[in-house]
Order: sequence, then C-alpha cells, then structure tokens
Amino acid sequence: MPIVPDWSATTGDAWAERWQDLDRALAGVTPHLVSAVLDLAPPGPFRAFDVGCGAAATTVAVAKERSDAAIAACDLSPSLARIAEERTRGLKSVQVLLGDAEALAASEGPFELFFSRHGVMFFPNPVRAFSSLHDAATPDGSLVFSCFHDWSENAWASEVASATAGREIPSPGREPSGFAFSDPDYVRDIFGASGWSDWDGRVVALDYLAGEGAGAIDQAVSLLTEIGPASALLKAMDESDREPALKRLRKVVESYFESDAVRFPASIWIWSAKIGSA
Repeated sequence: MPIVPDWSATTGDAWAERWQDLDRALAGVTPHLVSAVLDLAPPGPFRAFDVGCGAAATTVAVAKERSDAAIAACDLSPSLARIAEERTRGLKSVQVLLGDAEALAASEGPFELFFSRHGVMFFPNPVRAFSSLHDAATPDGSLVFSCFHDWSENAWASEVASATAGREIPSPGREPSGFAFSDPDYVRDIFGASGWSDWDGRVVALDYLAGEGAGAIDQAVSLLTEIGPASALLKAMDESDREPALKRLRKVVESYFESDAVRFPASIWIWSAKIGSA
C-alpha cells in the first residue's frame, strides 16, 4: 500500500471524472501555492511549466494573476489534458501538453519557473526527474510545488484508510504516491542530488473539503471510495468485506460533518528551490 498510480489510464480517468470534487477538496491549497509562485516569478514576461497540471486549476490561477506568463501545462492523462484544454481555452498564454513532464520540459524549455500542485510525488525516479527540470530551467530559474505533509496530519487519508481496513494503516513509503514527499529530509536530499539550491519548505494547515451542501456526506463517501488510499484498499478487498468496510468509512465521514460540509483537517508542504549547487 499504496498501489502505484497509472496516470495515463485508470488513475487519470478517475481524477478526470471527479475533477470538480477534487478542485473543491484542494481549494485551500491554491492561495498558498499561487502566492509562492508569484513570489518567485520574475518581473516582466516569462515562461513557466506546470508539472502534472491535472484539470489546470493552478494553471488558470497563475495565468489570471500573471497574464504576461507563457505557461506550458503538462499532464500524462489524456482525460485530464482534455479538461485542461477546455478550461484554458480562453487563455491565449496557456498551452496544454500531453505527455511525460521530463521529456516535455527538455523539448519545450528553457523555463524561468516550474510549479506544481501535488504533481511531483509520482515520478518513478525523483532525482532524475528533478535533474531534468533543473536542466530545462534558465540560469535564474525556480521551482515551486505543494505536496502532502505527514500522513497522520491528513485525516481524510490516514483515518479514513484505517477505518476502511479495520486496522491502523501505517504511513506510505517513498514509492510514487500522494505521500511520497511527506518527509522533508527526503525532499531536501532530492533537491541536493539534482542540483537545486536555496530550498525552503513550510507547512500549511488547511481543510480538505470532501463534500458540501445537502448531500455532503454522500459526496464525501463517493469521493473517498473512488479517489485516495481508501479507494485502493476497497478495490483490493473481497466482495464480502466491502460492505462492512464502507460502513466504517461512512461513520468516519459522518464524524467530520458540520454546518452542511464534510471538512477533514489536512496539512501540506509548500516547497521552493532555485537553480544552483547546494
């Protein structure tokens, strides 16, 4: 656990199907990430690359703040790339690219700025990937990304997964997953080995809004059974075990329902780094 995501097929299709729910769930990330992007963006026109753009929420937010930025938004999933193209259709400064971020950064670069909302934790070889981004950056280039903080600080994942399994589920390891970069020492090692310097990481507490409105509980149950650690556990279960697991999951969701919304406490990292040798 967890199962390595297949972004070009099943995982990407699932995220594309639920992109509006996921944008709502991760809405708290956007102001912190975009603020960090704007802090490092150079004055005047520049080129930027959104790594794992998904449905392009961050691309759109950055483009609206910096209309002088030419943004290449990249994703492995054809389904997500199609949604990103539709959402950015009116933004002439944005180009959506389908394919591997390492290869596309090399062929489309150089870029003054790389950014990503929770899209860099899935590289099979992070040092190689961050080295590729480093090589595709301008001499004064920067990198900014968000990722999940500690497993225990993200109840939508840890508590829901443990309830689903009927036992405590430990923090995932460093294999590609949503929590691969939760250990700051690991991230610093990647930066150092791939040539990035002046790295800085800060922790941000926020809500993971899994459902809202009259059907908030049902929305949250549906989302968490299709996306995230609990969904992987459910898929691996025998049919006879699924019903009691779903009941346990729903009970946790109900415990976080308040004022017409299901809000789980969550915690993320905002990381930044610059070109150079540590």
